[in-house]
Amino acid sequence: MACQVGITTDLARRKREWERARPGLRNWQQIGGSHSTKSSAQAAEDRYANLYGCNSGSGGGGREYDTWYVYKFDY
Repeated sequence: MACQVGITTDLARRKREWERARPGLRNWQQIGGSHSTKSSAQAAEDRYANLYGCNSGSGGGGREYDTWYVYKFDY
């Protein structure tokens, strides 16, 4: 089973995007708490991707100082 870890400032929007891209998406979850910087969220994404053996990529666009979340799902 493959998995994906990522970061976003809008969990609902990002989930909808992934549901279109990965129709078999399941077990969507926010992991960890929120982060006040993109850099902190990116570091957490990297740690979780390594911990769970998931695919990940460097975060997309977005402001450095915002509320960021880390998510994970299986597909």
